[in-house]
Amino acid sequence: MFTFDSDALAQLFHETYHQAMSVRLVICSQEGLFLEFMNGLPGQLFYLKERIYALEYSGGSADPGVQVELKFGQISENYELTVDDPAFFSPITPADRVVVLSVRSPYQLKRKTISWHSQRKLALFRERIDLMRTSDFCDCSCDEERARWFGLAASTLEEAMFTDSKRHDRHAFYHSRQQLRLRLNSITADGKIISPVR
Repeated sequence: MFTFDSDALAQLFHETYHQAMSVRLVICSQEGLFLEFMNGLPGQLFYLKERIYALEYSGGSADPGVQVELKFGQISENYELTVDDPAFFSPITPADRVVVLSVRSPYQLKRKTISWHSQRKLALFRERIDLMRTSDFCDCSCDEERARWFGLAASTLEEAMFTDSKRHDRHAFYHSRQQLRLRLNSITADGKIISPVR
């Protein structure tokens, strides 16, 4: 899962013809990881409009349905991105967030409105995440149960990516979200353990 600066994307979207834009996720050994936006008019060649570098990304398994493992080698790797909402390229407001998801699906560029929580609601959400990551996961005794857990945890993680608080003490929530992501990385979508669970 990769997180990008919505302010940078907002500026880009205001300056381009949205219906003529395409996006690629590029992993490059020299330049790192970034979104490459291309824009073109009918009858014209596409040209490079902007590169937006990732603010955050995580490692993990490259198995289908699990978050991608990033290994910067000697060559670049390109991944096509999909967008699940035609309104994605409308101007972004400060209430929106854009992330690239790769849990349970090919790379997908998603944009949603941030759900702002009070301190208490964020703490309750964090408790739910921690419970899911620890006792709920440990209660799974077979691949089938872990596969069901994976689906629920992946949905919870996606919800958490679009949840935030305007308080300064929200970093504990970010930490819990990251720990759930790491736990998801430890199994495949069908429940097989692929790395030691900590």
